[in-house]
Amino acid sequence: MNPVTDKKIVCITGTLWTGSRSAPRRMLVKDGFLRPRWFTTGRPLNDAEYKVISSTEYHIARADDKVLVSTKYAGDFIGVMVEDFEDAANRSDVGVLVVGPPEIAAQLASHIPVAVVFALKDKGMTLSPRLAAAKATGQLRRLDVDVLKPNAWTEAHRIMLDTLGLRSGNAWF
Repeated sequence: MNPVTDKKIVCITGTLWTGSRSAPRRMLVKDGFLRPRWFTTGRPLNDAEYKVISSTEYHIARADDKVLVSTKYAGDFIGVMVEDFEDAANRSDVGVLVVGPPEIAAQLASHIPVAVVFALKDKGMTLSPRLAAAKATGQLRRLDVDVLKPNAWTEAHRIMLDTLGLRSGNAWF
C-alpha cells in the first residue's frame, strides 16, 4: 500500500501542545496543505475531521488494505483511510498534512518514502522509539520548540517550509 502523489507529504508529531493559532499545523493549512479526514471507532479526539465507523468496518477495511495508518487509542481505533488520504492529496494545492501520534507518523513514513516527519519536542525530551525507522531513512526532522519563547511557532513554521523547499513567510503564494 503506497498512495502515490506528486504533492508534499508532511506528518507532525510530538508532545507539545499545538493548539495555538500560530502553531505550524495551522500555518501549514493556511499555506495550502490539507488534512485528510480521520476515522474513529469511538469518539473524535481533536479538531481533525472524523468519520465514525464500527470496529467491524475497521477490521474489514484493514483486511482489504483500505487503511493507510491506524492505532489503538483510549480503547478505540483511529487513523486515516487510503481513500481519504488520496482525496486530500487530490484537493490540496501543496500537499497533505497528517497530525498524529508517533505510531501514525512512523506508519505514514514507512508507506510513503517521500513523507517528511516533524517531531515537535521541548529541548531535552526524548523521541519515541517508534520513530527510529523514519530517523534511519532520513525522513525525521526534530524541532526543539520552546513554546514560551516569543515567535517560537513562527520560527518552527519557517524551518518546516525551508525543509520542504517552500519559501518562508507565505511569499510563494
